[in-house]
Amino acid sequence: MYNRDYTPERITELKPNEIFVFGSNLDGAHGGGAARIAYNRFGAVWGQGVGLQGQCYAIPTMQGGVETIKPYVDEFIKFARQHQEYKFLVTRIGCGIAGFKDEDIAPLFKDALEVENIILPHEFVKHMNKKDSTSKATMMWVKGAGNSAKRFNGENPIPQKTVVATKESWKIKPMPEKNVTIPMNVTIPREAMQVVKYGHIPDAMEDHWFMYCDESTIRYYRSWTGSCMYIAKYVEEGDKCTITELQVNRDPAQYSNTDNDDDIALFLALLTEEFGGDASGYWEKAL
Repeated sequence: MYNRDYTPERITELKPNEIFVFGSNLDGAHGGGAARIAYNRFGAVWGQGVGLQGQCYAIPTMQGGVETIKPYVDEFIKFARQHQEYKFLVTRIGCGIAGFKDEDIAPLFKDALEVENIILPHEFVKHMNKKDSTSKATMMWVKGAGNSAKRFNGENPIPQKTVVATKESWKIKPMPEKNVTIPMNVTIPREAMQVVKYGHIPDAMEDHWFMYCDESTIRYYRSWTGSCMYIAKYVEEGDKCTITELQVNRDPAQYSNTDNDDDIALFLALLTEEFGGDASGYWEKAL
């Protein structure tokens, strides 16, 4: 989790540097819910619907849909960044009288996750992490190699390597003229390279990659289109194998990414999974 703690479910008192952040209405009629607590205990000003007042901060939530709340949340986050002397305790704004759900409001506070002096409700952080996990799972389904259904079940998604893949094992296209070559200096154990040399032949429709090796290159292709995405050059020395450069597809008709670091991370994630290594760090960078 990003926050070191969460907003308490019930707040009855505040330390001198703490600010109670509550959902209000534009008229500043603090008659119910957290707004009433802010008015009775923490100095909310009747008639003021936005911003710092007393020892609290008002964010309007009663004026329409979620899209009408976002500008006020953005303004609050900016204010909190500028006032590090305060610690802002955000309540579940909008999730009471206003009628929204935690999953509706939580994404509005995504930029607050790494702001040290903003403390969020556990429910908001939980829903943001859930959304991030779902997004990453979807991205891995698209970018990852192997059977994604097995990946989600905690099984090894990589097909069993019973035969050696060759360029004749799949219908493939050459690397397009529009490409870029990125210098690399990445080593893997020689025994891991022996596994990689078996290649990768998809055994499920949702597997998006085909790969084969020759004496000096590792070649990755998109399985559905046959487009060549990566050609990595390698040399074997003693008990290790060194990848010296990575050629990457840059034809916009075949591939939309243009970030070299993203491609290095994705290539290394795919490669590391092939020999059963820990690819989690590479996936974090790639996604």
